[in-house]
Amino acid sequence: MAISASEETVRIGILYNPLSGKNRQAPGALQRAISGYPHVLMREVRTPREVDDALADFARRDINLIVISGGDGTVQAALTVLFTRSPFAACPQLAVLAAGTTNMIAGDVGLDGDQHRALHRLCDWARTGRGRVVRRQRPVLRLQVPGHEVKCGMFCGAAIISQGIDYYQHNLHNRGLHGVVGIGLTLCRSLWAAVRHSDHRLTATAMTVSLDGQSPQQDNFLLFLVTTLERLFFGRRPFWGDGQGPLRYTAVRTQAPYLLQVLPMLARGRQCRRGTPENGYFSGNVNEIRIIVDSSVALDGELYTPDTMQKPTVLQCGGKATFLRIE
Repeated sequence: MAISASEETVRIGILYNPLSGKNRQAPGALQRAISGYPHVLMREVRTPREVDDALADFARRDINLIVISGGDGTVQAALTVLFTRSPFAACPQLAVLAAGTTNMIAGDVGLDGDQHRALHRLCDWARTGRGRVVRRQRPVLRLQVPGHEVKCGMFCGAAIISQGIDYYQHNLHNRGLHGVVGIGLTLCRSLWAAVRHSDHRLTATAMTVSLDGQSPQQDNFLLFLVTTLERLFFGRRPFWGDGQGPLRYTAVRTQAPYLLQVLPMLARGRQCRRGTPENGYFSGNVNEIRIIVDSSVALDGELYTPDTMQKPTVLQCGGKATFLRIE
């Protein structure tokens, strides 16, 4: 839906994380980009607590468009505050800049291109009405992990996803292998281990899963992901199941056959003859997922480990967020 800035007074507040990947490479660049827009507020945020404080300040100042210059973790921190604490009388619109290391959320709902030029276009639109901005809505993923506060984000993964993030953070990130390079190497490592059956720790995660209140099913999984995004890394859409729920899930059972033949098709959202539940490939759209797992789950790149297996990790829809894109 296209909207005009003239339809409402746009008051912009920016959450700026100086520690995110691209901001760390160009310190001070974003401040210079908004130097010609004195009415735009910017707050530096490094921790979830600082995000909370900044959003409370924005709410007091009646900000109605929040720009997030940070990675997926910064977006997650903002969504968590907005959808669990509700500091605003009406939830503000969001604009996400590609300022992080992986930028998966920005790749789906964020502003295209260089973040400084994108921010300039957005601020110019807010001030003059020039340009075309489109509003897109996405459900927000609500995650409750036993022993942790409720978090809200857009992508959750377990099995090789959480294992891969842990490996990436401890072995590749500090070696300069950031972004798609590090992600690609991590995925290749995990999938190669799965194809060769060479490392059971990488390819078998025991989980008990219940979808929309159905009877729990216990199995070992190679991959398990849940998201409210329409596109993931590299523009992939690995979803092919049916159902009307807001949570898209895809799962692959450990030692599922035909992995090399099936995965390239499923990564594009195209079901193939061998990619069936009988062979260990699952996908669908649901309202709630409950899992019992004794290893970490990842939400937008952040890892959370359940402190008990007596309670499930619960994924639900936490509401809907509105994102602006310049097209």
